[in-house]
Amino acid sequence: MEHKKYKIESWCNDYPGDRPPRFLQPFLLVFLKQEPTHGYQLIEKLAKLGVKHENYEIGYIYKTLRTMEKNGFVTSKWDTKARGAARRIYHITPEGDIQLKRWVVSIKQIRKSLKSLLDMCQDICGDT
Repeated sequence: MEHKKYKIESWCNDYPGDRPPRFLQPFLLVFLKQEPTHGYQLIEKLAKLGVKHENYEIGYIYKTLRTMEKNGFVTSKWDTKARGAARRIYHITPEGDIQLKRWVVSIKQIRKSLKSLLDMCQDICGDT
């Protein structure tokens, strides 16, 4: 599935807090829900959405995948049949589906809270 209609606004570079929130896990889970794939292809999908390597160290993406596997959200198998070097292909598990649904609930709550904050800021500060 192409992600042309979805685009993530760049905010990490200008984020005013100590550390931007991390939403890497739900991105990876939703991609794997679409189709099993390898790590580099997941990185490419993130980039197409506007999430650049600079925002997530490439090693951090693989570390997150390994943690997700340890937690039972994904499984992986080596693909040695494809051309070139062997690649680890990741698959979402039923527990990963449940985790993705938890993320959706959380993100909806965050969106509602951020809308309230923006409404309050606009009421107090006017258009910014």
